[in-house]
Amino acid sequence: MKISLGSRSSTLALWQTHRVADLLREAHPGLDVEIVTMETLGDRRQDVPMPKIGAKGLFTAELEEALAIDEIDIAVHSLKDLPSQLPDGLQFAGSPGRAAPTDSLVSTRHQSLTSLPEGARVATGSQRRRAQLLHLRPDLDLVDLRGNIGTRLKKLETEGHDGIIMATAALHRLELHHRITEELHPHTFVPAVGQGAIGLETRIGRDDITALLAPILHGPTNAAVRAERHFMAHLEGGCSVALGAHCHPNDDGTWTFAAWTGSQDGQRVLKALEAGPDPAQLATHLTDRFLRDGARDILHS
Repeated sequence: MKISLGSRSSTLALWQTHRVADLLREAHPGLDVEIVTMETLGDRRQDVPMPKIGAKGLFTAELEEALAIDEIDIAVHSLKDLPSQLPDGLQFAGSPGRAAPTDSLVSTRHQSLTSLPEGARVATGSQRRRAQLLHLRPDLDLVDLRGNIGTRLKKLETEGHDGIIMATAALHRLELHHRITEELHPHTFVPAVGQGAIGLETRIGRDDITALLAPILHGPTNAAVRAERHFMAHLEGGCSVALGAHCHPNDDGTWTFAAWTGSQDGQRVLKALEAGPDPAQLATHLTDRFLRDGARDILHS
């Protein structure tokens, strides 16, 4: 049997897609796996801050179009890029085991976020990261940052930034973990929904593909990210608003859910950290609580 995986063409995206291909070959010896690469709108518009482009699915739409017409069998995404509302006929099929969900500070000049001097210049392309930075350190000078991992690290050196904020998992996957200055705790600097997880998207009704994927999906990861995506979907979150959610299992069998929403300037914030026996129930409870406390108004202010 032959199947095709759709991927963005960046180094990180291809690492993730090759990882999925390897897992599928291990689970199904003899399976022929083809990788099809393509550029997305987000890849082509590297000169414009993401919120200003104004399109949903910046890094997913082209893959989804190919998936919808059977040009590919599975679209492989960084799950944090996959919108909560998917096109008709498509579904989030699940994720293999999650890598580190956290954000990290990368700096050649300073040792931590708290040790950055007043007025330090920090670069990020994420509205969520920007708002959390402004909430924690309103004195910082924040500038936009786009490009692939290598481009961002180069800009740290060439554009005079005191630091940049990046996904820890991306640095680990590309064997750049030595560049991490400080890994930020996910309860205080809450990650993006699905951060650190690979998201697999398929056509609804492709039972053959669902069966192929079943052995490579990771139960705790899927329970966590589905809870996070529920929270995002009901608060109308996305790449261009300041929303974070991180759910994880504890050693005693319970789950912890950290949730965060903020205004663009980081001044109006809702945050919560709750534990309980079921991640879906935590997501529902925190969604209701945040909606009741005005999260939608805060997100769009």
